[in-house]
Amino acid sequence: MPFNFTNVTHRAEQLLFWFGIYRLILASGLLVLALIPDAAMDVFPWVHQESLQLATVSYLVLAILGLLFSVNEQIAKSSVTTLLITDILVMAFILRYCGGVDSGLGSLILITVGIGGMLLPARQSFMTASAAAIAVVYTELLPMPQHLGKDLVQAALLGVAYFVVTALLQYVGHRVKTSEQLARAQADTILDLRHLNELIVQRMRTGIIVITYDGAIRLLNDSARYLLNIEEKRPFWLNKEMHQRLEDWKINNDMMVPPYQASNELPVVSINFAKLQPTEFADIILFLEDNGKMTQQVQQLKLASLGRLTASIAHEIRNPLGAISHASQLLEEAPGLDPADKRLLSIINNHSQRVNSIIQTILDLSRKRQPCVDNIRLSEFVSLCLNERELQIEQNNEKIEVNLIKDCSAEFDINQIKQVLHNLIENGLRYSELKTGERTLHIEINQHDDNKQYYIDILDDGPGVAEDQIKNLFEPFYTTENSGTGLGLYIAKELCDANRLLLSYVSNRSGGCFRMLMSHAISHPIDE
Repeated sequence: MPFNFTNVTHRAEQLLFWFGIYRLILASGLLVLALIPDAAMDVFPWVHQESLQLATVSYLVLAILGLLFSVNEQIAKSSVTTLLITDILVMAFILRYCGGVDSGLGSLILITVGIGGMLLPARQSFMTASAAAIAVVYTELLPMPQHLGKDLVQAALLGVAYFVVTALLQYVGHRVKTSEQLARAQADTILDLRHLNELIVQRMRTGIIVITYDGAIRLLNDSARYLLNIEEKRPFWLNKEMHQRLEDWKINNDMMVPPYQASNELPVVSINFAKLQPTEFADIILFLEDNGKMTQQVQQLKLASLGRLTASIAHEIRNPLGAISHASQLLEEAPGLDPADKRLLSIINNHSQRVNSIIQTILDLSRKRQPCVDNIRLSEFVSLCLNERELQIEQNNEKIEVNLIKDCSAEFDINQIKQVLHNLIENGLRYSELKTGERTLHIEINQHDDNKQYYIDILDDGPGVAEDQIKNLFEPFYTTENSGTGLGLYIAKELCDANRLLLSYVSNRSGGCFRMLMSHAISHPIDE
């Protein structure tokens, strides 16, 4: 690869290149002086014309060859030491034919010695300084015209200067290399930390976006891409809806940012803005949270709180309740009770059992463990539930029809959702029997046409639910029956919410219809 003037990759190559340019200019200048005798005689104390011309031509050729080696990156194959020593020897000849150290050319050799001190190890650089000192002193020992004296003292001082410059540059070079190694190690550490931070941000389930004050995207992780439905490889700006929320937040930093949903297939997202620096136009970081997951966590906390509450009061209620129930049973065994007293005892027993059922149901709800998520097809899940009540179906002559239209796999706690389905099936069969005299039920597995979400419908042939009662269906202790506890649908709703399912009543179907809707986050189409 040729040497690149605009992109020098190695400092040594750059230094050698500019040293080659310097030698080329110096050789050209000396050659011009050698070709003009009068000018050379004015500059130097003495000139041997022919020998000087030959020496400067040789120096020019050497400079061109050295520059070509540098440009074509061949210098690594040549010895830098040999190049510098050759340069010193030719300069010594030029120094000899220009009148010795009195010509002042001996100072130019300092540059060559300095290059050796910067590029070469200590041994080779001092060897170069030794060659320069010997060459300068030797030129003074050679015969000179009688009118020129031999200035050995100045030659010796030049030699000492060569060694001093070499030692100084070796020391400075060592300090520079140490500093560079430290800086490189620190840069590598910073780069590693940056990569680590990027990896952590990318692995976070919370969506993270870093933007400028104007809304230009600097960084976003995969979760943010998913939650905002960003398909571009390198997006530059927030979309229109998110940008409007940003502008509203700039006006009032304390406002509650409205949630955002990129599409019907994606979850609703809560948004929080925060400045990275306490300055007016600092960059801003966005935190995007899946509301579905947050709701799931809230439901689990509600279940846990209810558990602590019921555990503390259930024992206190059951003790007197047990005494009342036991006393009524003893009274029933007493002889001579009239029908009115027996009816009153029957009422006491029935309501005692109802209160006990309420307590037991609340305890069952409070003891629910954290969801143990498994992946199962909806058709397999429904079949599993029906197999468990096979004996009841046979004994009660139940007719349950399953209509599989479009299946999917879903991730939820099978035991918890199975409890929900059993409850809905039992309710549906009971209401069908109240209206038709037969325990019939229809279960449908399908996909919604609009939002493409999968669902399980439980349809009965009963009278359905009155419009004014639908809003209270899932409230605790709300019931339309005298014998009900009002907790069955509430528990079913809580368990569905804890598993990211939506349990609702569908009013536009004949009879009663409850729907368990799978969120996109937990349902997956099945490849045919």
